[in-house]
Amino acid sequence: MDTNRWKVSVTTFNCGKEFPVENAKAIVNQLLFPYDDGISQLELQDIYVLGFQELVPIWQGSFPTVNRDLINGITTTATNCLNEKVIAVEGNEQYSCLGVNSIGAITVIVLYNNNVLSVKGNVLRRNGKCGWFSTNLKGGTLISFNIARNADETWERFSFVCAHLNANEGVSNRNQRINDYKRIMSEVCDPKITESDHFFFLGDLNFRVTSPYDPATDYSSATTLRRLLEDNEELNLLRRKEDEQIFKGFHELEIKFPPTYKFKLFEEQTYNPKRTPSWCDRILYKTYATPTSTQDGIYRSVPRSKALLFSDHQPVNLTVTLPRSTGETGRSLLYIEKYALGWSSGLIGQVGDAVIGYCGWLMAKNAHYWILGSVLLYVLLKIL
Repeated sequence: MDTNRWKVSVTTFNCGKEFPVENAKAIVNQLLFPYDDGISQLELQDIYVLGFQELVPIWQGSFPTVNRDLINGITTTATNCLNEKVIAVEGNEQYSCLGVNSIGAITVIVLYNNNVLSVKGNVLRRNGKCGWFSTNLKGGTLISFNIARNADETWERFSFVCAHLNANEGVSNRNQRINDYKRIMSEVCDPKITESDHFFFLGDLNFRVTSPYDPATDYSSATTLRRLLEDNEELNLLRRKEDEQIFKGFHELEIKFPPTYKFKLFEEQTYNPKRTPSWCDRILYKTYATPTSTQDGIYRSVPRSKALLFSDHQPVNLTVTLPRSTGETGRSLLYIEKYALGWSSGLIGQVGDAVIGYCGWLMAKNAHYWILGSVLLYVLLKIL
């Protein structure tokens, strides 16, 4: 085991407003071990992170207690899947849940090797809302902690933000995504967080390809992918602007996989022509002082196996080896642009979440038909 480096696996997946619980093990296995062929020697990581967006229907995200059993079940399944791999290789359990955080339908789960790692102090959890009227329709959830190898006195802070930004194509929606990012970072970050040795931002960031969809596009061509990413991909274009502050201080490994959205449901490789195929699902991480340190990783999409075809998104995984902190690497501050919130935004958001939640619940239970029928019956009785 290399004790001079951190081995981290991060996966993001938009579930399309549902998670088939009956198939949880197959789904989680695919997310944790995207390219495990069952033959090659599997290299286990120090830390595993699973980030979900639209894990549940939108209305259900307004009721955290309703989602608790589902999230706990996924966490337990992920822990068991990891330990089954360990037992097969080394003969004993090693992994446990370090922490979970959620907002709305967005969840981040962190698992770690508790045989060789120790966590210091409290695990920090923060949330930022950026949906309509400050609701949790969109937003980000952060989990942050200090960790070290056993018998090592050098504690390092890891921070992970799992986010779901504004959707749809067009300049106005792109600009809203920029504002969403700034608002989330402003709400969840303080000096302690911005000084994290290791910081990841993952999720359905929803940045789009601006050129019209051409069904004849060959997404298996590296030349085609490079052209689209350099000339027509919103986030890459934004980050090349010197005056643009979005993801300033972050690094993203080169994308070499086809767009991850929007697929036809239950079809492995067929894009839905209603949307231009885009790289909505992304994972970025904090830039280190040594440039070569940011290059040591594998950035890839997760194969759309049968277990994952229920969503129109393709998961993305980043498996990366990170430098240990020396007081020089990773201590640079992230740029956080302060986002001004109105004094009433919190209250408005709470009311909005309640309205969305209960209205959605009524529709899910078909109660709106009974309500409409009762109103019509009342009107008819008044007329007659």
